[in-house]
Amino acid sequence: MVIMTMMEVFLIMVLGYMIYDIKVRLTKGNPNTGDEAIGVKDDASKVRLNTDEVRVLRYLLSKGNKPVVQSMIGRDLNIPKSTLFRIVRRLNELGLINVEKRGKYKYIYIQRAHDVANMLKAVDEESTNKGSSP
Repeated sequence: MVIMTMMEVFLIMVLGYMIYDIKVRLTKGNPNTGDEAIGVKDDASKVRLNTDEVRVLRYLLSKGNKPVVQSMIGRDLNIPKSTLFRIVRRLNELGLINVEKRGKYKYIYIQRAHDVANMLKAVDEESTNKGSSP
């Protein structure tokens, strides 16, 4: 009969969590792992974005695949810290951007540039259609 001590059980649980954590970290930014790995919502294309969210996405697209420090976004777009915090949190939850904390800075980058570009194109078309309707 195998009897495990509490310490052995604890070590097995810690090892299991470490393996899970490594898997999550390795697959988070990989576009080849499927939608569920990076948290892209199926209905993300139907999401309504406010003006500041669109501005942030356009700004990030203009930077290409380079991560941008969150405070730089706020400074360049003249968005208050608290507003930018909410925008970044929402866009991250939608799977449109990724946030990496390195030291005291948060680096933000587009998760899937092609999908975001298509979404912004749809936003432009929608605003054009609203402006031309009688």
